[in-house]
Amino acid sequence: MMDVVVAVVLVWAAVFKLRGGSQRSALAKIVGKHRVATVFRIVGGVEIVLAAGLLLAGPVGKWAVFAWFLGLLGYLSWARVAEPESSCGCLSDKFAPVGVRALARAALLAVMAVTGELVAWYAAFPAAVLVVLLSAELDGYWLVPLRRLKVGWRHPLGNAVFHIPVASTVQQLHRSQAYQSAYPLLRSDVLDTWDEGEWRILTYSAERDGERGTAVFAVPRDRYEPAAVRFALA
Repeated sequence: MMDVVVAVVLVWAAVFKLRGGSQRSALAKIVGKHRVATVFRIVGGVEIVLAAGLLLAGPVGKWAVFAWFLGLLGYLSWARVAEPESSCGCLSDKFAPVGVRALARAALLAVMAVTGELVAWYAAFPAAVLVVLLSAELDGYWLVPLRRLKVGWRHPLGNAVFHIPVASTVQQLHRSQAYQSAYPLLRSDVLDTWDEGEWRILTYSAERDGERGTAVFAVPRDRYEPAAVRFALA
């Protein structure tokens, strides 16, 4: 069963390469950009033969695939150093940087090719899942949807605390009917301000009929609703 998983990966990779492969791979540095598509098609043909040999040629086919993936591991190690901005170009044209995941996948497939007879048949299922997890090219099919689901369940800013600027509250206050009505009584700018629940309290010095006092305004803190502003003279 393990052989089947490796063969499927080889065929998948071969089909992609037979279509011309990726122009963003480090292969261009070795053979030149104008030869990349041709070389990819040759590699794709070899992978088709290897997939067939793995299933039909017994130990020879298994060790041939083992050697192939070791060679791929060497190529990817070189590409990571020589062309760090290049794409793996292994399974799809989607950009997949040559990182630890790509190296681990090549090593895993090499081991899977020669250990199929040494493990239980059902071991192929977790091995296949591991291949998918190590394939950055496939992230769009499972990792991105999971991230979107996480964002839908838990807003990334859900625990953030936002401070509403006092200037914003004052601006809302100035637009309120309560402030405009009390404006003739005011004798100062804002003296003090504090928050009480959903309200922001602002105080001003005031004077009415020759008596000094304090004008107190309660302004909605988390919403823009000038009509809700409250006023009291103390």
